[in-house]
Amino acid sequence: MARGSKVRRIDYNKAEMMELSEINTPPTFTDKMKKFYALYGFEETDFRVDKSKKADYYFPADFAELLALILRKSSNHPFSRANYDEKKVKASQIQEYNRLMCESIDHELPSVFRDLIYTMPSHLQSVKLGDLTSVLVERLTLFILNVTKLDHQGMGDVVHWLCRQLDEVNYNIFRGNYFSEMAQRSNEAYNNEHHKELIEKLYGPKNEKVEDIDRRMVATNNSIDYTISLLIKRILNATDDLYEGDGSEYLDLGNKELLHFMRLSGVPVTESNSKAQVSPLIERTLYYNQEMSKEENQGRVENAESVLEGYREKILTRKSIVDQIKDKSFREPGDMSVEKKKEILESQIKLMRTELARLEEEESEPHDDSVDSFMAEMQREYVAYCEKANQHSEKLKAVVDHFVGQVLINFMNTVE
Repeated sequence: MARGSKVRRIDYNKAEMMELSEINTPPTFTDKMKKFYALYGFEETDFRVDKSKKADYYFPADFAELLALILRKSSNHPFSRANYDEKKVKASQIQEYNRLMCESIDHELPSVFRDLIYTMPSHLQSVKLGDLTSVLVERLTLFILNVTKLDHQGMGDVVHWLCRQLDEVNYNIFRGNYFSEMAQRSNEAYNNEHHKELIEKLYGPKNEKVEDIDRRMVATNNSIDYTISLLIKRILNATDDLYEGDGSEYLDLGNKELLHFMRLSGVPVTESNSKAQVSPLIERTLYYNQEMSKEENQGRVENAESVLEGYREKILTRKSIVDQIKDKSFREPGDMSVEKKKEILESQIKLMRTELARLEEEESEPHDDSVDSFMAEMQREYVAYCEKANQHSEKLKAVVDHFVGQVLINFMNTVE
């Protein structure tokens, strides 16, 4: 294959990828790619023709936009900055990066890639981090000031309350994660038992590497850039044959007049002639909208958009108590009209009657020991998880110990 050439017109060679990534010089491109390999676990040969280090770069259109997005925003990544020091990374830097990435996903990516990312659970979490990290810092700061500076606030009482609350929160977080994980395993087991032949017919034989990527891709607490890197790995695996030069043009109609009208030459684009030839934007757009969009589950996209819209309506319009006091909308706990109190009580009575009826029905039915067994197993798993976490968190304990120590300095009475 000639230097700088591509398998298909719609794909990208190095020069085109640099332009898409807004990188001006080859050394800068090489440097950013090396940081990309290190951050996300890629090999240099992953993006080379024939998977050879000395071969030309080659980027199929199927994921090039995703890679270019990460490269364009890499200077904003807290771990990619020139003066990066893990000990100095601030919450504000993480918030800034998440906000920038989520805005770029909305405004810079073709819709097919934007929709694909929207269906990933980590997208909504990244939007929330971009919105709420500064709120968390502000309210934690106020909490620390309250428990250490208010003269008549019992520090010991607050620590006692906080320990109890955190103990309950830790258990509930593990419990929710455990239920989700068990449901996912159950679905996988059911599909393997009942739909194995159909799945293999549609997607080919089972591939452990691909399945591992799929599992990690739908994890909720991935950073948004890591999720995008997993999407690239997944698509890279599906387009492996293109790196052997095995592919055909998307618009291979044998209609020279149409290709000429669309300014699509039959001559392969290379780094030497790419500037003289118009970029195949129309063909690429058709490929995204007609071929790649077939992989999208539009129902999941619409659901993700609906959830995001609901979050923005409810969470972002929720006022802090300080703001409520300022605009005179704040009411002390329990300070409401008689009608409102009656409405709440009636609602609670209705719920309690429903729950009472459910319990009476449950009492009359044979007891299902499997439920108790499942909960007991989950609780044993929680004990094991906590014990293991305590054994492997010495570094984190040191950081938390330092943080809490800095907080409690404010509680120590010293002569100034």
